[in-house]
Amino acid sequence: MKYKELINELYKRRTKGIKLGLNRVIEALERIGNPHQYFKSIHIAGTNGKGSVSKIVYCLLRAHGFSVGVFTSPHLTRFTERIVVNDSEILEDEVVYLIEKIKPFSDELTFFEYVTVMAFDYFREKSIDYAVIETGMGGRLDATNVVTPVVSVITKIGLDHQEFLGPDLVSISKEKAGIIKKGVPVVSSSQEKEAEEVIIKKAEEMKAPLFIYGRDFYGRLNSIKLEGILFDFYPSKEEDLNSDTYSNLFLPLTGFHQLENVSVALKAFMTACPSWKEELIREGLINVTLPGRLEIISYEPLVVFDIAHNSHAAEALVKSLKVLTYKKPVVVFAMMQDKDVNGFIRPFEDYAYKIIFTVPNYERALKYEELLKNLNDKRVDYIPESFEAFKKGLLLCKNNQKLYLLCTGSTYLIGEIKEYLGEKALYRGLGEIL
Repeated sequence: MKYKELINELYKRRTKGIKLGLNRVIEALERIGNPHQYFKSIHIAGTNGKGSVSKIVYCLLRAHGFSVGVFTSPHLTRFTERIVVNDSEILEDEVVYLIEKIKPFSDELTFFEYVTVMAFDYFREKSIDYAVIETGMGGRLDATNVVTPVVSVITKIGLDHQEFLGPDLVSISKEKAGIIKKGVPVVSSSQEKEAEEVIIKKAEEMKAPLFIYGRDFYGRLNSIKLEGILFDFYPSKEEDLNSDTYSNLFLPLTGFHQLENVSVALKAFMTACPSWKEELIREGLINVTLPGRLEIISYEPLVVFDIAHNSHAAEALVKSLKVLTYKKPVVVFAMMQDKDVNGFIRPFEDYAYKIIFTVPNYERALKYEELLKNLNDKRVDYIPESFEAFKKGLLLCKNNQKLYLLCTGSTYLIGEIKEYLGEKALYRGLGEIL
């Protein structure tokens, strides 16, 4: 099948590794008529929360009647998940057409750069009104940073991809803040002091209006359940509370961290689209679904999937789960080689009933021997095959009503288990980084 052959060729471009920089993408886009200039865009960078914010903004725009594309990465099971227009993934025949169209101008493009050009050209052909665009990694030199958006968004910044983005929070924040454009409004999650200072300085340099969660707008949690959160949203400063309040909004994503994510998404949406309607906001929020983010797979026994893959995300996950269920987790986890395994496991050490390490079929996956070299706490079981680890964890939970199963640590692990459970997959392991 031609689709599989061409995707395989695209897959091989990962051998080019990571080449941060915009010149190759700019040149390829120019050769096909600069498709990224044909639609409005909302550009989203950050370490944690990008996926949630992107999907919420997308659903809000859709509820208001706009034609909307969304470009995200990586995918869970299918390459086509990355490029979506109006709730429909790009078709395999359309992928073939775009790969062949771009191929004459693509010699130097890395995998992610190629897919970025594909997405922008696809969005132009679909005549969308808005594109919601996630950075792949970083921001300043990310392939997506050729757009001039109507609003830039920076979600929680943490330590991740340090070999590419810099050794500390200040360095990484400078890369993320690189998406800020002259005069373009910026909406930011609350940040560590060092990160916030970088963002404020960059926004001032670019004369870009800046709105920070907790300073300029915020949310208030009313209730949290496995089914989602009920919250109030305040788009203005605290002293202006009486002027703008949106009460008892429901988001069918759960976790304490989703309050901040949805507030950031709402502020970004309202900034990009000032003619919103409250009833359509409520409708848009209700329609949000996001696989792999505190996703409830089963209630009896309770099975939860979450793609948390760093210490900050793990801490947020555990904080929420302790409130959402009294049960103790059997944790099945995998990690990539460049992640802080000790920082990730630490929140689970005194919380989990059992921790099982496994290895998805992906070349960047952390191997058991490497885990043992780096792990401070050796009380971790090992089951090599991911689905066997899943079945072992599931059996423990079926036999003990006080337990639930949590699968986490890697997008690639969640995608692999979903494939085993019957979800259609093709090149699930197609990632950006060697």
